[in-house]
Amino acid sequence: MSVSRTLTFASIECFTHCEIGMGVHKLSAPYVKNKLPISVSAVMFLPSVYSIEEILGVMLPPPRAHVNGIKVYDEVENVNVTLILSRVIKEKLGVNISVASSAGNGRGVVCLRFNKEIFIIRTRNKVEGFPFASVEKILKRKEEAVNKTLLLLESLIEGGEIPDFVEVVENG
Repeated sequence: MSVSRTLTFASIECFTHCEIGMGVHKLSAPYVKNKLPISVSAVMFLPSVYSIEEILGVMLPPPRAHVNGIKVYDEVENVNVTLILSRVIKEKLGVNISVASSAGNGRGVVCLRFNKEIFIIRTRNKVEGFPFASVEKILKRKEEAVNKTLLLLESLIEGGEIPDFVEVVENG
């Protein structure tokens, strides 16, 4: 991809606490040498179903549980939620790249949409019994998701290989 063209980016993040969006911003800021050709449009931390429904006008599947207002899904449901959220934010803002993250029980999930392509990233690190999990496990899962997502995005922009930890979604 030509670095003269600026791509636009937006994210809706939960368990990654906007660190993907902030990471993209840091990698694309004007003062960065070898910056990515990305303009960040929005980075949102939306952990509750209520906030997502009110702000985005989209209904999500009912979570298995709520912990202090935070939605808790299992891994399969998180894939569905990230597919929905990444599609909605991409459509509403008209961006080239959208990211959504969601995690509760199991592995964390990130969906990255790049133009018309859809990619799913799952962490190796699992968190079972989310409300009772250690902070260390939760932070380790988050760090892995952020690092993998930024690695995939850089690879896509630079025309590199898709990392082997990425699932390409057909007919997403």
